[in-house]
Amino acid sequence: MSDPRDQFFNELFNQDSDGAEAIRFQRQLAFEERIIKRVFKECGIKISGWGKMANECRDMTGHDKLNFSWFNSEFHRFPGVLCGRRIPRLHELTMADLFKLPKDGKNRLCAAVAKNLHKMEVNTERRFIMCFPVVRTMLCAHNHITDDTGIPRVQWICSFPPTVKNIFIVEHTTTLFNAIGSDWYYD
Repeated sequence: MSDPRDQFFNELFNQDSDGAEAIRFQRQLAFEERIIKRVFKECGIKISGWGKMANECRDMTGHDKLNFSWFNSEFHRFPGVLCGRRIPRLHELTMADLFKLPKDGKNRLCAAVAKNLHKMEVNTERRFIMCFPVVRTMLCAHNHITDDTGIPRVQWICSFPPTVKNIFIVEHTTTLFNAIGSDWYYD
């Protein structure tokens, strides 16, 4: 007979258990809600009715937290499909990694973004904005070309692996969402 305490900790740290999958799902939902709130804030939109939005989301998706599925179906005028996830080991990127050519997946950032876009089944022929953290900085990969808004920006333009003929841009979410602005919400 196993000790309940040992069983609890084995379940907690076992990445293949049913409980671990539920924990990963809840973490992803919490991440999605934080990103959605960040989008509103950084686009310059003040929301006073978060509870109303949460209720609408729950009615539509069955989940208590705001999520990308709800956001993308509710805000059609947002300039791209909003998605995102944590990408392991990006904190280990070096400047040399950022400047390697993306051929054959040698550029770790391009390879990680392309792999995760594929995992999330994002159609890269359409506009998308994929958010991901690197340490304490929220970055996004997108194929949304914005007009020159006068906002100072640092962007990396990357190309997908040779099998896909698209490019994507990586930048800080603040600069992209400031450039997008609030027109998509108020129109």
